Amino acid sequence: MLSHHDRTELEKIERSLELSDPDLATALRDGKRPKSRALRSTLLIIFDVVAVTLLVVGLVLPDPGVTLCGIIALTGTVWTHVARHRI
Repeated sequence: MLSHHDRTELEKIERSLELSDPDLATALRDGKRPKSRALRSTLLIIFDVVAVTLLVVGLVLPDPGVTLCGIIALTGTVWTHVARHRI
């Protein structure tokens, strides 16, 4: 068994974890693995590359439609990155 001091320290850690990352605390309590963000990150990077490629191709070729698509796609990726880091 744990001593009284060890139990109180563990309770403090648990409360701190619940406040800072409730999803992780729930996953640890239930014994489930937290959701992986690797797929989301990979898709976002692929979308970034496509958006930059569209913009560059649109600027090299005198095609305003491709340039506009590149600008819109790049704006979407910037918004996604900003929203992702706010959380």
